[in-house]
Formats: sequence, structure tokens, C-alpha cells
Amino acid sequence: MTEGEQLEADGKRITLYRGEGENLPVIYSNDYMESGKEVRKCCEALSCPPFHLVTVSGLNWDSDLSPWPSEPVVSDEDHFEGRAAEHLKWILDQAVPAAEKEFSLKHPRSYIAGYSMAGLFSLWTLYQTDFFSGAVSASGSVWYPGFSDYASAHELKKMPAGIYLSLGNKESRAANPFLRKTETIYRNLEKEYAGRGIPSVFEMNPGNHYRDVCVRMAKGITWLMERDGIS
Repeated sequence: MTEGEQLEADGKRITLYRGEGENLPVIYSNDYMESGKEVRKCCEALSCPPFHLVTVSGLNWDSDLSPWPSEPVVSDEDHFEGRAAEHLKWILDQAVPAAEKEFSLKHPRSYIAGYSMAGLFSLWTLYQTDFFSGAVSASGSVWYPGFSDYASAHELKKMPAGIYLSLGNKESRAANPFLRKTETIYRNLEKEYAGRGIPSVFEMNPGNHYRDVCVRMAKGITWLMERDGIS
């Protein structure tokens, strides 16, 4: 991939990394801090099949990625305003056209990936739109109030090529009762997806929530790209 070209829209930053090859799929990733270069290097170290990468940063993290409003859960600084639907529309209206123009693509295979709150958002989008063909939810905030019940009660908009779920093995030892549910929710999601015939995998990684973020993202992207076109 080449170094990222940056665009600004509505105060958010779109960074575009071109992959080497023809008719490549596109990965969209919401980043707390733009980390496309690091994720790309980790993917290359894993011999990941080629893809185009689009990162979106400069977000109001809690507000833009929360699917519905909630009271604070992790700390008093949480601002869960439930603006995920607005942010998803922005991605489809702004980031996607910019990427497809830059990469000279028309209706490419597209996937969504994210870490923490962005990992929650990645899963949630599959219940909202048939645009994405799969998702990476790395250490995703699936503990978010109401999400587990929502996922069990709703169908994905289309059969995905794959859903990758992962977590650090120390994350569910947190004192916070919401965070302690994460591993159980992930394992239940994997079972539910399997029961619906949805290709998915759940992987445990060593460490806490903040360890090896780019490596964990790259492992998920690599798994998805190895499945690309298989559904």
C-alpha cells in the first residue's frame, strides 16, 4: 500500500491507503487515533491478502459510535449520545464515495473493522445496512447496555462473508460489572452466529484492553481477507 492521502469532511478525517492489485476489497476502520500505517504493517507481517484501507478519525468517540443513548458505564466522562446512525450515514455518504473515487472502484467488496467502541459499531452496522460484507470487532464494547439483547432479537441485513471477534484474556477481569460481561457476550454471539449459519470466529489474545491494538486489528483483517469472496 502507499502512504495515506487525507481528506477532511465535517470535522472528521478520512485517510486512504491504496493496496497493490486489481479489484481489491476495501476495509473501513474507525480509529480513536489514526493508525492505518501501523495496522497496514501488522497486516503485511501476517502475509495478509491485499486490500485498500480507509480510516476515519477525528470522531466524537462515545457519541458517534454508540447505537442509542446510555448513562455512563466506564467512567463519569462517558458521553453515550447514541449518534451511530448519523455516523453510519456519514460513512456511506462521505467516506465511501471518496474511497471509491480515489481507488477507481465501483461497488467493491467492502468490510468494516474497529476496536473498542468502534468494534461495537462494526457489529451494529451489519444489522443496519447490507453495504458491508463482514466485520472485525476487536475488543469491541459489546458490553454496551442493550446490545446483547438487540443482537439476539435482530437479523443481519445480509449473510456476511465472515465476522471476526476477539478479546484480551484479562479484559473480563475488570471490576466494572458491565465490562466483566464482555467475554460471555462474545461467546454467545459466536454461538448465535454459528446457529444462523454465519461464518464467525472468536479469538482470545493475551493481555488487557490496551495491549497490541494494531496486531489484534490486523489479525481480524487478515482472517476476513483470507475469506474474501467466500460466503
